Amino acid sequence: MRVFRLGDRSVLVRGLGDWDPAALAEAVAETGWPDLDEAVAAYESVALYFRTSGPDLGEVLERLAGLEPRAAVPGRLWEIPVCYKLGPDLEEAAARLGLPSGVVVRLHSDREYRCHAVGFSPGFPYLGYLPEQLSGLPRLGSPRPRVPAGSVGITGRQTCVYPSETPGGWWLIGRTPLTVASLSQERFPIRAGDRVRFRAIGPEEYDRMVGRPLWEEST
Repeated sequence: MRVFRLGDRSVLVRGLGDWDPAALAEAVAETGWPDLDEAVAAYESVALYFRTSGPDLGEVLERLAGLEPRAAVPGRLWEIPVCYKLGPDLEEAAARLGLPSGVVVRLHSDREYRCHAVGFSPGFPYLGYLPEQLSGLPRLGSPRPRVPAGSVGITGRQTCVYPSETPGGWWLIGRTPLTVASLSQERFPIRAGDRVRFRAIGPEEYDRMVGRPLWEEST
């Protein structure tokens, strides 16, 4: 493993070897490391955040070396209903991919995605990977200044759900009626290592579910 300073109170761990990032973050969090505030997994790294000044990098490596690698445990499975008819970019994205829009919907909702990281905005999950037929779209040339909360987007090999209204440059192919995160309630249920499945719904079901919290709907 290799460790780098991220700032006065944080350290980045890369070169994880046999470790899955989410498994390493969980193992570090369980050690009772003094002053450790949070261990955050990403695609190929783990960031360690401390309440005061971070420890010496040699100490970090020593502690990490004492951990026994463990297999990744599948995270919680979240089912997110999506009304694809509310995706303003669905038709154009389908045309660029050379597919009928119905096929885009079927392919997008026909697999289980892993949450590789959470970032950009509170509770924003980076989900992968898209099927090959849906992969390759670059981000929009001009990002939208406002993307409605609940919008489901795709770009490259990834898909996402916007938890709040923010600017954004992903192709919007649908929208969920659920509240997927709440800053005011400090609710950010989807974590790195969790799994997500999208379920296609129609406008009537969308209207019935508007505003329901994700954490009360999924099992």
